[in-house]
Amino acid sequence: MRVMFALVLLCAVPDDSGASQTPIDAKDLAEYRLTTPVFTQFVEASRLIMAVTRNDAAFTYAPLFTKDVALSGDAPTMAAGLVARLENTPALAAALGTAKLTSREYAIFALVLFAAHLAHGFIDAGVLRGAPPGAPADNVAFVQAHQAEVSRLLTVLGVGD
Repeated sequence: MRVMFALVLLCAVPDDSGASQTPIDAKDLAEYRLTTPVFTQFVEASRLIMAVTRNDAAFTYAPLFTKDVALSGDAPTMAAGLVARLENTPALAAALGTAKLTSREYAIFALVLFAAHLAHGFIDAGVLRGAPPGAPADNVAFVQAHQAEVSRLLTVLGVGD
């Protein structure tokens, strides 16, 4: 049920607010399109972030990503928590700076990628006929086109199949 809620949340059409420094809301997630250039930056940022978290005991008991967190269904809350951790841990903030991504874009990309990967899995399994038109369908198509790379990355992040 939570999985379906997360998919519905990403397909919702929320309000029109949202500057780059504002909290991430459902509209930001619903309208976001996964792209290859940002995926390349995201992979680099994730590689650097995982190098930091592997060597920091604080992340052993409270990792940035878990399957439970990725599927919790409250995407804006998850995004806010992820942004805060990325901004408040100097080594993680430095990793994002090296990859030229903001904490906000990293969090949005991560959550949209998780949802699109999940939807792709449901479509492949025959549970869903397809993603609704718009961002979800575009993002599921992105995951399909980059399936091997996405699977490897999600495994490294701890939320893979």
